[in-house]
Amino acid sequence: MLNQSQHPAEQTETQQQLHLTLIVNDQPYEAAVNSKEIFHEALEHALPEGLLVGHRIRISTPGGDEVFPDMFIGESVTHFHTHTFHVEAIPLSKMSVGPGQQTWRNFGFDHLAITVADRADAKAFFSEVLGMTVVRDDRHQLVLTTGNTALFCFDAEKAPLSDGLPSRWHHIGFVVDNLDAAYHHLAHHAKLRRERVGDGSGSIASDFTLLERNERWSLYCHYRNGDTRLMIQLSEIKAENQGFKDPHYFSDHMYDYLSGRYGVRFENEEQ
Repeated sequence: MLNQSQHPAEQTETQQQLHLTLIVNDQPYEAAVNSKEIFHEALEHALPEGLLVGHRIRISTPGGDEVFPDMFIGESVTHFHTHTFHVEAIPLSKMSVGPGQQTWRNFGFDHLAITVADRADAKAFFSEVLGMTVVRDDRHQLVLTTGNTALFCFDAEKAPLSDGLPSRWHHIGFVVDNLDAAYHHLAHHAKLRRERVGDGSGSIASDFTLLERNERWSLYCHYRNGDTRLMIQLSEIKAENQGFKDPHYFSDHMYDYLSGRYGVRFENEEQ
């Protein structure tokens, strides 16, 4: 059965093989690929094994248009009117440090990608109930953000880099500025959803108890999407524990998802 959140074009689109010419550093390679693959997948099986290992790659059309690895091949062929794509492969520089020495820093959670059984309801839950902003919603994916972090939602179907099985996690934690207000907002939506779906998909369950921890107060709930229950933690950090010692530690290095609509799309074409 098709997922209700699928667009009609996605429901009727059939698998189609396309012939591509991939020119890697001026060396052409002929390849047969699936129109619904993304370039990332196609490069792995269409080129000689290990050819791009240890390289930074840049994909473009013969006319110089940039193509990103997560763009779909069929759409790109149609949009750019070409079956030929250039792949510039630049070898990574050699490291001069010894083994085990770390020369990079992990700046923390940027985004979480999950597969959901009901993407339309996931959009409503994370935007209407948890206050996230939708920055992308097309037939390929839904992207919601709080500004410095983002949540990517995919339909429960076989897709690029996904087995199509609904995802499970232990819990996902959000920080809010007023937990009392969040409590009332959550309780309101839980009541509305209980009247509409009972304990079924789309329901919200919680003991509606605010729990004190050393640095925060927290409220937990369970959101049901299809047969999957997702545990959500909402926290308000205590005043004495708020903020970072260096406020630029994250802001100077992370991407602002609220800076505009996310992802490469062909705006004037039917999605």
